[in-house]
Amino acid sequence: MDKEQRKRWKRSSLQTKQILAFTTIIVSFMAIMFFLHIRTLKTVREMTYDKMRAQAEYYLESFEMEVSHAINLQIEIFNDRKLAFLAQPEAGLDDFEKRDALLSVKEKLSSIAGVSNLVESCTIYMPKSEYKITDSAVRRMNADDFEEMWSFVDYENGSISYDGEKFYSVEMGQTRGDEDEAFNFMFVLTFSGGQIENKLSLLNTTANSGAFIYSDKYHAMVQSSTAHCSSARILSELKKDEQGEYVKVQEVKAGGENYLVFVGGNGSMGTFVQYTEEGAVMGYIKQSWIYLSIGLLILLGISIFFVIYTNRTIHKPIGLLLEAFGRVKEGNLNQHIYRNTEDEFSYLYSGFNDMEDRLKHLIDEVYIQTNLAQRAQLKQLQAQINPHFLYNSFFTLSRRIKRQDYENAEEFAKHLGNYFRYLTRSGSDYITLDQEVSHAKSYAAIQGVRFAGRLSIEFEELPKRFAPVMVPRLILQPLLENAFEHGLENRVKDGLLRISFTETPSEIHITVEDNGEEAEDSDIEQMQRSIEEMESDEVTGIINIHKRLQFYFDKKAGIFVRRSELGGVSVTIWILTEAAFRREDGKEG
Repeated sequence: MDKEQRKRWKRSSLQTKQILAFTTIIVSFMAIMFFLHIRTLKTVREMTYDKMRAQAEYYLESFEMEVSHAINLQIEIFNDRKLAFLAQPEAGLDDFEKRDALLSVKEKLSSIAGVSNLVESCTIYMPKSEYKITDSAVRRMNADDFEEMWSFVDYENGSISYDGEKFYSVEMGQTRGDEDEAFNFMFVLTFSGGQIENKLSLLNTTANSGAFIYSDKYHAMVQSSTAHCSSARILSELKKDEQGEYVKVQEVKAGGENYLVFVGGNGSMGTFVQYTEEGAVMGYIKQSWIYLSIGLLILLGISIFFVIYTNRTIHKPIGLLLEAFGRVKEGNLNQHIYRNTEDEFSYLYSGFNDMEDRLKHLIDEVYIQTNLAQRAQLKQLQAQINPHFLYNSFFTLSRRIKRQDYENAEEFAKHLGNYFRYLTRSGSDYITLDQEVSHAKSYAAIQGVRFAGRLSIEFEELPKRFAPVMVPRLILQPLLENAFEHGLENRVKDGLLRISFTETPSEIHITVEDNGEEAEDSDIEQMQRSIEEMESDEVTGIINIHKRLQFYFDKKAGIFVRRSELGGVSVTIWILTEAAFRREDGKEG
C-alpha cells in the first residue's frame, strides 16, 4: 500500500472499513477452503489413479498369465508322438492304436480348454489323415471342415489373431510349401469374447466405470459387458505423447461427462484401458463443497445482518452528528439534534448542542470585526496591482498623434479610457465575470497595438452562462499583463496569446496561455508550489489573484500553473461551479 492509498484508507468511513474487514475475512476463509477443496480433489484423484493402476496391473498379469499358459500348452502338444503318427496316414497304425492316439489327443485338448475359462475351444485339423479333433469330439473332416481350416491358414503363427468376433491362436505342425501342398496339422485355440468381456466387467468397481481392450492391428475392441460409456468415445478422446504412445494417466470428456482414464500396457490381445466417471469418485467431495458453500452463504448472511445492525445503531447516529457538523461548517447554527434513547449518542448530541450555542454567541461578538478585517485585506491586495504598462501606452498614443494617425489614436485612447475608468471606479469590490472580461479585452487591445506585427491575440467569447458569475475585480487582466511581460515581450515575431473559457463537470476554467519564451519546468513547478503554499513574502501578481479568489470563494477557487500546449506557460483560474453560481446574486462573501 503506497502513501496515497494509506491516506485514502485513513479518510474512509468506519462503515467502509468494517465492510472491508468482513469482506477480507470471508474472502480469506473462502480462499483457504477452496484451496483445501482443490487439494482434496487432487488427492482423491491421485488415489483413484493408484487404485486403477493396481487393478489394471493385477488384471493384466492374471489375464496374460492365463492366455500365455494356454498358448504354451498349445505349443507343447506338438511334442506328442501320437499326434505325429496320427498326422501321417502312412504311419501304419492299426485301428486300436489309432483310436487310442485320437482319444489321447482329445483328452489333452480337453485339459487345455479347462485351464482357463477364457479358452472357448481347442481344435486340431489333420488334413493328410483327414481328422478333426476338438476338446469334445473326434471325427473325419468333411468339406466344411476343410474350408474352415483353410480360413485359418493366413493367421500368423505365435500371435493372437482376431476375425471381428473372436480371438484365435493358430499353430501349424509344419510350414506349407505352396497352396496345393497340405501340412501335417493345424492347432486352433479359440478364446471366448464373452468371457473376456466378463473378465473386464470385474474391473467395473462403480456404476459409472468400464474397461476395454483395443487392438491397433485389427482395429478391434472388446469392452466390459456392463460398460457405462461407449468405449469408442473414450478411445477417440485419448491423448498420445510425442512418441505416439497413449498417455498412461489422463482425463477425457465423453458423452458430456468427465472420466478418469488409465491406459495399461500392451498385452497379447491389445491395449488395456480402464476408466471411471469422475463424478462417481468425486461426488462426495463435491457434495461436501456444496454444504461448505451453504455454510459460507450463511456466514455471509450473518455478516450482512451485523453490518446492517451496526449501521442502524452506530453509523446512522454518527452520520447524523457529521451532518450537523457540516451545517455548522456552512454557518447554520440554528438546528439542534436529539435522540430518543438514553445512550452514549444522546450524551454526544447534548454536548454538540451546547457547543453550537456557544459558537453562535462567539460569532455574534466577532463577526463585524472579522468581516471588516477581511474586506480591508482584500482592498490592500487589490491596491498592490502594478499598472506598469501605463507609461508605454502613453508613449504609443503620443507616437500615433505625431504621425497624424488620428483614427487609430482615437480608438487606442478609447480603450485606454475604458481601462482607467475600470481601475478607478469606486463601488463594489466584486463585479460580474462579463465586466472583468470586457476590461481584459480593452487591456489586450492596448497591448495588441503596442506589439503590433510581433504577435496575435486569440480571445474567445465568454459563454453567456458564465456572464453573471460574480468575481473579485482584476483577476484576469493581471494574468494577461504577466504573459506580455514575461513570455511575449522579447518575442520578435509569431507570438500568440490565447484566452479561453471551458467548463468541466464540476469547475469553470479561464485559461491564459502563450507561446513565449520557454520557461524551465522547474520554474513552473516552483511557481505552482508558491501558489499552493502562498509562501511569497510580497503578495503580488499571480499569488495576489490566487489569495483573493481563495478568500472570496471560501477556498473553492484558485489558480494552477502548467506547461502550455503552445510551448509557453498556461495559467488557469478555476472556480467550483457550485460556488460560482451560488454567488450570482452579487452578495459579497
